[in-house]
Amino acid sequence: MENAEETSASAGHQPDRNPAGVRRSEDAEATVLSDGETPVHTPKSVNELGKLLEGSQLGDYRLEKFIGGGGMGAVFKALDTTLNRTVAVKVLAGHQSADEEMLKRFRNEAQSAARLNHENIGLVHAVGSSNGWHFIVFEYIEGTNLRDLVRRRGPLTVAAVVDISIQIAAALDHASHRDVTHRDIKPSNILLTPEGRAKLVDMGLARLQH
Repeated sequence: MENAEETSASAGHQPDRNPAGVRRSEDAEATVLSDGETPVHTPKSVNELGKLLEGSQLGDYRLEKFIGGGGMGAVFKALDTTLNRTVAVKVLAGHQSADEEMLKRFRNEAQSAARLNHENIGLVHAVGSSNGWHFIVFEYIEGTNLRDLVRRRGPLTVAAVVDISIQIAAALDHASHRDVTHRDIKPSNILLTPEGRAKLVDMGLARLQH
């Protein structure tokens, strides 16, 4: 996993749990965590956020390694200390909870992804806040996004392109049947695992159809 802008994470279905401090949001299927604290410092960039939070603990999640960032936040390879599994945690950049539009998009990403359960879509496990930082917890996916893969290795074969396209089409069909439109399909939002599984990630611009 080399680019956090398009990181999600890969763990199978886990038993439902309800630790202290966990509640269900009324308008989302994702778990919501909150402790009401506020951050002591507001980073000026995603890289600064990554350096600041790497190694820290947000709720049940230990942010072990900063693996990149995008327009909305920084992504970390993390450990779920409750279930002892590796996950990806996306933290909203800076202290953007003061930006209502950004926070709305961030929550929308979690809510949209929480409606989906497909082998070609990065799964969301939880959404919450700790020490004033808002975050989403995804399955951790071992792989490389297609943009970086093509930059390193050159054009894909026709067979590979057809295979990946079929997988992503299946993911979009699944999302469509659950009234979710991704709206940001691009190579950097498609991860390819070593086994050849294509995973669609980053629901930041997704919307629910009404």
